[in-house]
Amino acid sequence: MRNFKILLFIFLFPITFIMYYLSSEKYGISAYIEKKKELDQISKRNLILQNKIDLLTNRIKLLDTESPDIDLIKEKAIETLGISDKQELVINIENL
Repeated sequence: MRNFKILLFIFLFPITFIMYYLSSEKYGISAYIEKKKELDQISKRNLILQNKIDLLTNRIKLLDTESPDIDLIKEKAIETLGISDKQELVINIENL
């Protein structure tokens, strides 16, 4: 009978240990799913930020001193100074 109890303990202890950690909120499957969702959100935010960085890097290259883009310079002048040529039509979509 004593041997049976020892064998029962030896076989049940690892199973209960595994079941506890699988169902635990801190280490279990639910924590894994939560961390996976958080990782996906962070990845999406990083992708959005990387796209913004690429856009701004492209604009900086367009404003290069060797060959500046005239349209981008005019756009920035209208945006910052608020003035434009008489023949140009400027529509500000931010204040609609």
